[in-house]
Amino acid sequence: MTRSSWSRDEVELIVADYFAMLQAELSGEAVNKAEHNRRLRGRLRGRSRQSVEYKHANISAVLVRLGDLPYIEGYRPRSNYQGLLEQVVLERLDLEPDFFEKLVSSPVVRPEQPAPTDFRRLASLVEAAPKPLGEPGIHLGTLPRDGGRHRAGATDFAKIDADNRRLGRMGEEWALEFERRRLHDAERRPDLATRVVWVSDAEGDGAGYDIRSLNPDESHRLIEVKTTGLGKYHGFYVSPNEVGVSRREAEQYHLYRVFSFATSPRLYTLQGALDHVCHLEPSGFRARVSR
Repeated sequence: MTRSSWSRDEVELIVADYFAMLQAELSGEAVNKAEHNRRLRGRLRGRSRQSVEYKHANISAVLVRLGDLPYIEGYRPRSNYQGLLEQVVLERLDLEPDFFEKLVSSPVVRPEQPAPTDFRRLASLVEAAPKPLGEPGIHLGTLPRDGGRHRAGATDFAKIDADNRRLGRMGEEWALEFERRRLHDAERRPDLATRVVWVSDAEGDGAGYDIRSLNPDESHRLIEVKTTGLGKYHGFYVSPNEVGVSRREAEQYHLYRVFSFATSPRLYTLQGALDHVCHLEPSGFRARVSR
């Protein structure tokens, strides 16, 4: 066995460790990843801290591929994993098919309120959009047509987010405050900050966007907000109306993706037509960043 190869016993150990951390994290418990790493290395064959971290990130990628499932915050999905890893994850889900279903009502998936946010530090609240997960076979925006998704299945966390009107409204309020602070503090245009409109609250949901804001040159910025308690790589749904408006108003249209809402809210932004900046799957489109 080469130094880089992981045996089945090792893979089963690290998958079990990952699922234990994931369950605790989604339940709102503090997880000491460094301690988990240390203890796990004591049971593995001389694996380094970095090697264990990378394998945890591989498991995150497997979960993204197997139906856009929740993954551990801090273990950014990384592809190029061995086939055995996916096999063991699927076996784990076969043994405990209700693992994710039991977590649907957890405080991370269904937050009652956002975690405290320091809007004075706007730059710390913005991250770059996630890049697609590359070869082999994992791309943001694609889902398997067979296999894994029916096992993990039936728990569609993107739809759970989309149906959670309370979460959507809280996310819009958060984005509204962010946008007003952006204009008032970062752009030094307090006059424009007073002109930001919460369209979905004042006018209803039919506009195809939630917030009408401005840029420093006073051109309009049309903002659609999508919120999740889960991580940055988690997918989301957009409506045909939102796609249509984003095409017609591509220069003005911005999607604000608010994520990790219950623990450390941040956002990334996408500008332009949604079918250009996201891979869309028909049916009230599920979207994940594609470029």
